[in-house]
Amino acid sequence: MSHKSYGEASGTDARRLISLKTAASLVDVDAKTIRNWIAAGQLRGFRINGHLLRVNHAELLALVQPILTSIPEDAA
Repeated sequence: MSHKSYGEASGTDARRLISLKTAASLVDVDAKTIRNWIAAGQLRGFRINGHLLRVNHAELLALVQPILTSIPEDAA
């Protein structure tokens, strides 16, 4: 029996699938937000055994990368 590949990734974390609850907790949003990101195509969801929905840990973290902005000198 062969297992489905989730694509190429480097490192063990890049291939780790996590639950929506765990994903939501990691980025401090509601699980519904994670579902919305999946529905919008911003994040890939993976079905396990046809019903459990999981997301890729590394893809989640890549989606929520901080935006670097410069702070005006007079604001500090």
